[in-house]
Amino acid sequence: MGNPDNTGDAYVAVIRLKNTASLNSREYRAKSYEILLLEVPIEGQKKKRKKVLLETKLQGGTEITQSILDFVLETTKPISPANQGIKGKRVVLMKKFPLDGEKAGQEASLYIVPTVVKDNTKYAYTPGCPIFYCLQDIMRVCSESSTHFATLTARMLIALDKWLDERHSQSHSIPALFRPSPLERIKTNVINPAYAIEPGQTESSLHMGYTALEIKSKMLALEKADVCIYNPLFGSDLQYTNRVDKVVINPYFGLGAPDYSKIQIPKREKWQRSMSSVTEDKEHQWVDDFPLHRSACEGDSDLLSHLLDKKFSVNQLDSDHWAPIHYACWYGKVEATRMLLEKGKCNPNLLNGQLSSPLHFAAGGGHAEIVQILLNHPEIDRHIIDQQGRSPLNVCEENKQNEWEETAKLLKEAINKPYEKARIYRMDGSYRSVELKHGNNTTVQQIMEGMRLSQETQQYFTIWICSENLSLQLKPYHKPLQHIRDWPEIFTELTNLDPQRETSQLFLRRDVRLPLEIEKKIEDPLAILILFDEARYNLLKGFYTSPDAKLITLASLLLQIVYGNYESKKHKQGFLNEENLKSIVPITKLKSKAPHWTNRILHEYKNLSTSEGVSKEMHHLQRMFLQNCWEIPTYGAAFFTGQILTKASSSSHKVIKVYVGVNVKGLHLLNMETKALLLSLRYGCFMWQLGDGDTCFQIHSLENKMSFIVHTKQAGLVIKLLMKLNGQLIPAERNE
Repeated sequence: MGNPDNTGDAYVAVIRLKNTASLNSREYRAKSYEILLLEVPIEGQKKKRKKVLLETKLQGGTEITQSILDFVLETTKPISPANQGIKGKRVVLMKKFPLDGEKAGQEASLYIVPTVVKDNTKYAYTPGCPIFYCLQDIMRVCSESSTHFATLTARMLIALDKWLDERHSQSHSIPALFRPSPLERIKTNVINPAYAIEPGQTESSLHMGYTALEIKSKMLALEKADVCIYNPLFGSDLQYTNRVDKVVINPYFGLGAPDYSKIQIPKREKWQRSMSSVTEDKEHQWVDDFPLHRSACEGDSDLLSHLLDKKFSVNQLDSDHWAPIHYACWYGKVEATRMLLEKGKCNPNLLNGQLSSPLHFAAGGGHAEIVQILLNHPEIDRHIIDQQGRSPLNVCEENKQNEWEETAKLLKEAINKPYEKARIYRMDGSYRSVELKHGNNTTVQQIMEGMRLSQETQQYFTIWICSENLSLQLKPYHKPLQHIRDWPEIFTELTNLDPQRETSQLFLRRDVRLPLEIEKKIEDPLAILILFDEARYNLLKGFYTSPDAKLITLASLLLQIVYGNYESKKHKQGFLNEENLKSIVPITKLKSKAPHWTNRILHEYKNLSTSEGVSKEMHHLQRMFLQNCWEIPTYGAAFFTGQILTKASSSSHKVIKVYVGVNVKGLHLLNMETKALLLSLRYGCFMWQLGDGDTCFQIHSLENKMSFIVHTKQAGLVIKLLMKLNGQLIPAERNE
C-alpha cells in the first residue's frame, strides 16, 4: 500500500456498518452498510445533481495509506462534531478501473476505507460535503445508465457490492477489515533497559543506581533466553471467538500402524482421468447450493414449481451472478421462464452481475418464443441496455443464434407497439394514465414528464406511493412499479400491520420539501387546484388541527367552492345535513361539534357570497382556502405512525398511538384516534436523536426541557426528513 511510485486518480469508498452484529454474519446484506458519497451538480443542469465517490490525486513520493486517511479526515471535518473528521481504520486497494474519454489508457484505483460502526453521533449536513447513504438504497437504483451517478462511480459501486458479498462468504474477513488498526491496538510499549542499543539511551530512566550494562550482567547470570517470542495479540481489543466451525475425529487414531501392503498405486491413465473430478465437484456443489437455478437451467418444471412453493427466491444470484430466469432464457426453457414470471413473480428486467437482462439472454440465444413472452409482460423495459450499451436487438444480431431472424423481427415490431400505462391518482380521486416506456424500470422523473404538467408546475409536486396505513414520497430516481411490486416487503419493514390488507397506488402530491414562501407565489390555476384538493382531503381526514373559528371559515369557503353563491331559498337551516357536513367539516368534529356550527357556517357562507371585495373565480377561492391552511401547524406535512408511552400510574404505562408529522415548519404529534394535536415544535426549538436499531427516536424540547421517545419502525425515515428540512425556513418565518 505504501508504494511511492504509485500516482494517478484514486477513488475512496468510506464504508461503515450500522451495527456490530453484522461483523460475524456469513450472509451479505447491503442494508447493513452505509457509504459516504458526495452530491455534485450535473454539467449544464443547475437543478439536477449526481452522486460520486470521494476522489483525490495521489502524488509520487508519498505514502499512499496515510495520504488517503488524511484526505478522508480533512474532507469529513465539516460534517463531523467538533470538526474532528472521520478516522479510517485502514486502506485497502480493491480494484483498478480503466478510464474512458480523454484519459483512455489510464486507470483509476478504488480504495476501501472502513471506519467505526455507526453510533449516535450526529453528522451535520453541509452543502458540498459528503454524507452517509444506506448502501441498499444506493444499489437499488445504481446502474451505469443512471443519470443520478457518475458512470465510473456506478461501475465502482457495483464492483464494491460484489466484493463485500465475497468477503462475507470468507471466515473472519469482515471482522479483519473493521478491526482497529495496528497502531490503535498497541496500548503500551515496554522496553527492557538491559537491551538498550546505546549505553546512554536509557540512563535517565534507570532506578536503584544500576547502569544498563550492570542490569544486563545480572540478568544473564540468572537466566538466558535463547529465543524471545512476542504475542502480538496480548493486550489488544481483538474479538476472541472459540466457535468451532468443524470437528473432525480420526477414526483410526489408537488402532496401531496400518497394513501398508494393502495400498494400491493407481495406473497413470486413471490418475490423469481423476483431474477432471475437480470440475465435476464444482458442478455438484453448484447443483446443491442453487437448486432453483439448476431446475430453471434444465427446464424441470415440476421441480421448479415445487421449489417456488417452498418460497425459494427468484432473485438470488449464484456464484456467477446469474438468477434462475437468466438460465431459463439463455437455454431456451420456455415453460420455466413462464413459471418464473407468473408463479414466481420474477422481475422481467432483473439484471445479472454484468447488467444483462432476461431479454438480452433470450435475444442472444435466438429464442423467439421466450422473447415473445417477455415482450408481452406488462412491466418489460423494451429499451433496456446492458453494460456495453447494447439493446437486446443489438445482441441478437451480433450472436445470430437459433431463430435469430424471427427474434429480431419481434424486437423491431415491439418498438412501435403501444406502451403499458400506469394510473397516477390525484387526491380528488381523478387520475391520469401515463405511458411506461421503460416498463418497471420507469423512474419517478420519467413519470412526472409524462404527467403533462408545465416545467414550473412539476417542481411543486412529486409521486407518492400510498396504501391505507403508509404513505411514502419517492425520489426522482426511484422506480415506482418496483416499489408497488415490493410493497408487502416494504410495508412489513416499516410497520407491524398485515401487508395482505394493504393495496398500494401512485399519487401526484405536494412535495414535502416545498418551502411555504415558494408556494405563496404560485399563480398557476392547475397547481392551485392540485394543492387545494390535497389540503381539503387532509382537512376532512382530521390532519389539520385548528381552532373552531378557523374550521368554520374553511367550511364556508368549501360551500362557496362547491355550491356557488348563497341562495336563501335553497340553503336553509336543514340544508346542512350530516351528508353535506361530511364534505366540509373534519371527520373528528362531525358528531361532536358540527351540528352546533350550522348557523355560524351558513352565516359566514352568506357573508362570503355577498361580499363584493372577494373574487368568485374558482382558483381565487381555492387560493383563499390555501391561505387559511398555511397558518395550520401541520400543513404540508408527511405523516408517519408510531407510539409513545405515558405514565398511567406509578407502576404502569399507557401506550398512545400517534401520527408523527414532519414539514418545513417542524415536528408535530397527533393522537391517532382523536387527531388532537399533542405537540408542535419548530426547528431550532428542539433536538432529536435516532435510537438503536432505527426502531425509535428521542425528541428533546429546548423550551420546556421535556424529552420523550417515539417508538416506530419508521424512525430512520423521520430523522432523515428532519435533517433534510431543517434550516429551509427563513429567520422571519421561523419566528412567526
